[in-house]
Amino acid sequence: MKKLFDIKGMWILGSVLLIFIACSQKKVPLNQQQFIALLIDMHVADGTLAQTKGYSAENEKKNYAYYNSVFRKYGIDRAEFDSCMRYYSAQTALFSKLYDVVIDSLNKRLTDKNRVLNELRSRDSVNYFPRLDTIVLDTAHPVFTIVVDSLQAGLYRFATTIKFDTLDKGKNNRITAFFLTPDDKDTLHVREIKVLSDTLQHLYNWSQYIDSSYNRLVVKMVDTDKSKKQHFRKGRIWGTTLYRPYISSKTEQRLNKSAVRPERAIIEERASEFRRNIELTTEQTAVTEAEQEAVPIQKNTETKQTPKKK
Repeated sequence: MKKLFDIKGMWILGSVLLIFIACSQKKVPLNQQQFIALLIDMHVADGTLAQTKGYSAENEKKNYAYYNSVFRKYGIDRAEFDSCMRYYSAQTALFSKLYDVVIDSLNKRLTDKNRVLNELRSRDSVNYFPRLDTIVLDTAHPVFTIVVDSLQAGLYRFATTIKFDTLDKGKNNRITAFFLTPDDKDTLHVREIKVLSDTLQHLYNWSQYIDSSYNRLVVKMVDTDKSKKQHFRKGRIWGTTLYRPYISSKTEQRLNKSAVRPERAIIEERASEFRRNIELTTEQTAVTEAEQEAVPIQKNTETKQTPKKK
């Protein structure tokens, strides 16, 4: 009897354990690896929202629409995501381990991104201008010209500091710059920068995107209108730099499309006008020929209808 009770008790105990295991192994839409990947993607989405739309409690509902694309990637909806969160967060130790993996993965991604960004930014540290000491402007040398060769397509940023020691009487003082093609047949002019004639220190800069057609830059400081009378000039130029900063591929494509050279635009406009004139001339010629062909037919008809005189 006692042995029978022991067997019955063991059976009941085993049944309870099976029920407990079955309950503890409740199925959720995502396993641990999938849930980790989902959390990583959601944190990336958070970062994107923070940089674009801005993340706050007020627009959290709107941000859920952005998360829907992440949910669709894993074949779940918001309710199933909440189910996963409740299931895994209820197991504190497991949830902590899962999030350690998430944080570690995000840190690795950030390290890789920073490494690439630092490599790209390292290009900005190269000054295309040769190392120049302070340039002295005087009456004998009122204008200083710099030429830079072997340029590549990209966005260029120029900067310099100019200070006159005495009030300069030059007419229309300015910094002029232009890019040239290898054959010197095409020129891309940069906007002129007016240089103030007072004795204060001023920083001047410009930025210009060029395509692969250009490879040389000419900068003139401080250019002025020619005058019969040579004006006295005394000043200094220093801190002259030219950098090609990193820009994203989308920005470069946009700048490349908008970088239309004036000479090319004029040629294309003239060619288009020439084609229009040819088409117009062809149409007028066709109309004239049709009218000429219609005249004899009309005369013949009139001749047939006119009765003969007796």
